[in-house]
Amino acid sequence: MLYMLQSMTGYGSKSFKIDDFEINIELRTLNSRYFDSKISLPPTLYKHELEINNLLKKFLLRGKVELNIKLLGISDESFSFNKNVIKNYFKDLNDISKFDKSQLLNSILNLPNTISKSENKMPEKVSKKIIVLLNSVIKQLISFRIKEGQNTKKDLAENIKMINTYSDKIKKESKYHKKSVEENLEKKVRNLNVEYDHGKFEQEMFYYLEKIDINEEIVRLGSHINFFNDTLKNKSVEKGKKLGFICQEMGREINTIGSKSNNALIQNHVVEMKSSVEKIREQLLNIL
Repeated sequence: MLYMLQSMTGYGSKSFKIDDFEINIELRTLNSRYFDSKISLPPTLYKHELEINNLLKKFLLRGKVELNIKLLGISDESFSFNKNVIKNYFKDLNDISKFDKSQLLNSILNLPNTISKSENKMPEKVSKKIIVLLNSVIKQLISFRIKEGQNTKKDLAENIKMINTYSDKIKKESKYHKKSVEENLEKKVRNLNVEYDHGKFEQEMFYYLEKIDINEEIVRLGSHINFFNDTLKNKSVEKGKKLGFICQEMGREINTIGSKSNNALIQNHVVEMKSSVEKIREQLLNIL
């Protein structure tokens, strides 16, 4: 399943309870040329950030990744009164002068060391359990990516089929066009009613027909199309960049066909193929 075409857009989330801790994990990915992660964790998980980042990189490979892990209903810190310190403040101040007790207590609480602050530490077994459960969220996101990828694959196949169809049409039209050009040139020269060197004429004709011949480009385009289809089916997880390079090569061959041919019908077919290549290029930007 992992070998199927994947989109770089994905989403996964889960909420669960471990002991007294309620945890929410939310993970999303967007397209990017490289792996780029943004991880938001509660302080108790800070020491696991590198481990979590490596886990995301291992399975998601590429894309802009945003992970948010929250502890629900539990504060990161807890507070307690230092009773002995407060009692000593109270005694000392009360010995100096008689204060209103409620006002005195409010004043004392603003003095140093009256309140202790401590981090709410999460047991290590809970931290490790969160890492394990993160794997299930990653799998959920990958399933999302695969579903999106399969929809894109259908569009890619349709556009490749379109390019192949127009390539076949150009191949047929090119043979007719080449023959037509040759006959028209011979007819024009005959109508001039002048003597000419037949050997030189045939040589120049050969050079001209060679210049407008697009058979080589059509053959190479066919090879690129086959390579593209084979890459779509192979067992590599990451296919987007490779497919992008193949698409670039297809575009080059199509541009050459357009520049070498002055046939109106072939030019129309070239425009249609360029349109399909552009659609493929845009779709591949979001493919892993």
